[in-house]
Amino acid sequence: MKHLAWVTLPLLIILLGCSPLQVNYDYDTATNFDSLKTFTWLPATGNAASDELLVKKIRNAIDNELQAKGRAEAPGNPDFMIAMQFSGKTIQGGSVGVGASVGIPVGRAGSINVGGGKSKPVEKLEGTLVLDFIDAKTQGLVWRATAVQAVRGKDDPEGQQRRVNEVIAEMLSQFPPKK
Repeated sequence: MKHLAWVTLPLLIILLGCSPLQVNYDYDTATNFDSLKTFTWLPATGNAASDELLVKKIRNAIDNELQAKGRAEAPGNPDFMIAMQFSGKTIQGGSVGVGASVGIPVGRAGSINVGGGKSKPVEKLEGTLVLDFIDAKTQGLVWRATAVQAVRGKDDPEGQQRRVNEVIAEMLSQFPPKK
């Protein structure tokens, strides 16, 4: 369990790196998204609370995307609130094999082959980021985006922000939903 917690922090510092990004969306079809113009942030909890720098990168990217869509942060009287959560896990991604074989010719009948090999599973880190938009009046969930991707090694802070920006742009590409 300690290993998983150790993996989670660098996992999302690297935020969703080298394999194809999988993004899913869902929303309440009864919600009037045109009326959701202002937002505020809910306090970071869980894994998000333990990585302040990553939370800042994600919030910065979301703020910029939402402002480009005509939304503004209004902590005092928001139309909706944003919660985020992220997690990481180790997955098996195939295997790497090493082997050897020896052929020994024996008479006219052919040869005897002796072989052996060893296979080692390849472990990959997979990160998940979930964004929930919650109606401030009803406290009900109105929109959710989930991004899942295998992660890669660390980048410098600017590279991390660029990658976060790309992931957030994809996650928010369907907000507000077009009816």
